[in-house]
Amino acid sequence: MLEPIELFDKQFNNLERSMEIAARRQEVIAHNIANAKTPGYEPMSFDEQLMAAVKRTDKKQLNLEEELAALTDNSVKYSAYVKLLSSKINVLKTIATQGRR
Repeated sequence: MLEPIELFDKQFNNLERSMEIAARRQEVIAHNIANAKTPGYEPMSFDEQLMAAVKRTDKKQLNLEEELAALTDNSVKYSAYVKLLSSKINVLKTIATQGRR
């Protein structure tokens, strides 16, 4: 008996999840940067396990340079995820078009 073929493998799903996490992290970092000059604002951090923004307990001051570095780092990760996902989709397209020949 033939085993069913999964169109989207585990790697595809992991990439999709990683992109979602990076997008949520980007929102938190952008929020911190937008509120950098707000009096009394306590910066937020991203908790990957819960996918929730929570207040930092170790710092009460926002370091704009750290937030901008985190924003850049996260953007690079997101771009890498997009490229990986794109190449997986291109492989699927190639496989699909080979059947038409």
